[in-house]
Amino acid sequence: MRGMSRMSGVVVPALFLAAIVSGLLEPSVEPVRAEGGTEFVGTILSVDTASGKFAVKKDGGGSRFTFVANEKTQFDGGAKAVKDLKKDDHVMVLYQVQGSQYVALNVTLKK
Repeated sequence: MRGMSRMSGVVVPALFLAAIVSGLLEPSVEPVRAEGGTEFVGTILSVDTASGKFAVKKDGGGSRFTFVANEKTQFDGGAKAVKDLKKDDHVMVLYQVQGSQYVALNVTLKK
C-alpha cells in the first residue's frame, strides 16, 4: 500500500490526459498550443498601459489570464500597442510562460 500513495500522484494526471485525448473532456479545457506559443482567445477585462499588462477572460468562461507585453510583442488587427487595447475588445493572444508571467508574443484584435 505504501507504493500506492506515490503512484496515485502519477495515475490521476495520466487519467486526466487520457480523458482529454479520448474526447471524454471538452477540448476547450486546455489552451490551444501553436508553434512557438499557446493561443488564448477571449475578451479584455482590463488594461494597464503603465505596466504593459492586460487581463483577458477566456471565451465561454473559465480561465482569466493577465498577460504582459514587452518590446518583442507584435500586434495585429488594428492594434499597435497595449495602449490600443480596450475593455471588452475580443482578442487572440499567442503567449509563452516565462517564469511566473504570461508573456504575449502576438496580440490580434478581433473584429
